[in-house]
Amino acid sequence: MKKQTFSTGEIAKICNINKKTLFYYDQIDLLKPAIVESNGYRYYTNDQIDLLSKIKALQSVGFSLLQIKQQLSADNIPKGIDTLQKQKREISEKIRELAKVENLNHKILELEHYQATGNHQVFLKNYAEEYLYVDPTTRQEGIVSNFLLDGYHFGLVLQPSALPIDQMEMNKFHKANRHEEANFKKEEGTYAEVYFITGEQNIIQNAAEALAILQASGHSTSGEIFIKDIATDFALFENGNIPFQITRKVDDA
Repeated sequence: MKKQTFSTGEIAKICNINKKTLFYYDQIDLLKPAIVESNGYRYYTNDQIDLLSKIKALQSVGFSLLQIKQQLSADNIPKGIDTLQKQKREISEKIRELAKVENLNHKILELEHYQATGNHQVFLKNYAEEYLYVDPTTRQEGIVSNFLLDGYHFGLVLQPSALPIDQMEMNKFHKANRHEEANFKKEEGTYAEVYFITGEQNIIQNAAEALAILQASGHSTSGEIFIKDIATDFALFENGNIPFQITRKVDDA
């Protein structure tokens, strides 16, 4: 015969929950025991195990205990859906906030790596496939890229040619939030990179010197040339100089 009632200890063990939590749920009228005997012993029913499951499910998606009480008392489906939609919006906002923390962590690691590596030292880095939006209207003169205009991940992409670097086709890029917004795919693979420092008026000239160092390193590279600054919207550097990174894909062996 199926057991009909459970003591506080039994239901706590079945549902993997602390007995103190059950006592608290009773105090705030969220989940009261079905039976309280004269000696103070409390008992719960099978139906209350299902109710406790609902409470924990709602907690798992960020509902407060007060919100859970309101949701469990919703007397129709539209009202319940409305509450869930509101919670979905709140979670989406938290996800956006967590993404900002991840971006900040990326910038910290970027600065730490630059500090440890220094300028004009060739190093290799593996990249996953990345989708970008490359602005086809960019003109070399007057290029402005910064966080305000382009978000966290942005830079310049140069189409390689026999021309000097200052005459190559040059376009701004930023990381696409969704694949549908992208018009360029940066391939997965190993990339050779060089850091260099420059003033705003000499970016291309110093990029050309850094590219020459990369090409003389013995690594065979090809494809687009990527140039991006190193977290300059997040930190100030001496004498107004800006650290940049030039990147190009290493040819497959």
